[in-house]
This record gives sequence, structure tokens and C-alpha cells, in this order.
Amino acid sequence: MSTQYPVASVSEIPPGSSLEVVAGDKVLAVFNVSGEFFALDGICPHAGGPLGKGTLSGTIVTCPWHGWQFDVTTGQHCLSPAICQVRYPVTIDGDRIVIELPDDDT
Repeated sequence: MSTQYPVASVSEIPPGSSLEVVAGDKVLAVFNVSGEFFALDGICPHAGGPLGKGTLSGTIVTCPWHGWQFDVTTGQHCLSPAICQVRYPVTIDGDRIVIELPDDDT
């Protein structure tokens, strides 16, 4: 089972930008890559940096604290195949960005 959380409007996250949001008890990072939205766990595994406040270049987000980089479309760390951020399904409902979280994860 899962729960859907409306987290922002489409206009709040223009192409090439990101936003930190809270859904349930999770901090998430939502990214707009050329009009397509992606959501990752918003806490960088290195030192807890805010990925949603990082710099987005193409599909790569750079954590603002220590420069760790992840592909927002896959969650994969750019240098270490052993590190992958959790991804969450994103849908658009009208002008609302909706993120789906598993019930056992909220």
C-alpha cells in the first residue's frame, strides 16, 4: 500500500530547479528536468545535506554541503555504484506535483 502526497504546484519548480518538501515524515527533494519531475530522498547520505537545495545541472544534483552528486532520474551516485538515493514515484494532478510513498516508509 502507498499514500499520495501533494507537495507543490508545478509552477513552484521551474525547469532546471529543485525544491525541498516534506511528505509524511520524509524530507524529499523534487527536481524538474525539462518539464519532467523526479523525487529523491532529500537527505544526502554523506553528512545529511539538503539535496533539494542543491544545484541541478541537467540530470545531476550537487549537494550544497560537500559536493556529492546524484543523477536525479535514477538516484545513482555519480562516482560510487554502491550508493543510490531512494527514488519515489511522481505524478502530476492538474497543477499539483504528487509524490507516492510506501505506507511502511512513512
